[in-house]
Amino acid sequence: MERLLNGEARSRLPLARQILIYLDPFALFKDASQGPQRARERALSYNRAMRWMLLPYIRRWIAIAASAALLISPAEAAAAQQAVFAIPMVALAVACCIAFTVAAVTVAVYLLLGRRAV
Repeated sequence: MERLLNGEARSRLPLARQILIYLDPFALFKDASQGPQRARERALSYNRAMRWMLLPYIRRWIAIAASAALLISPAEAAAAQQAVFAIPMVALAVACCIAFTVAAVTVAVYLLLGRRAV
């Protein structure tokens, strides 16, 4: 897991895996819900220390959502002229909703990882 924090190590991965790491905010985090108590504590500590990695993902997904939102209006105008453009318009709307959802979940996880244990 820690190897993937190095850009050179990531560059040797297949393109599909690189795209997954680029888009998945949680690909470089450890699972803190499995294993013995000590392993879960170490994973949670690692995740809390590495929560800064979520900030670029939040910006990335907001940019994706904003781009899709900006493209909906021209696609809607094109769909009003020809019905064939209705499918891209709907696809952009769905992509926009998914991107905003991913950004919101990432923000929530960022805030929860920053919260002190009670």
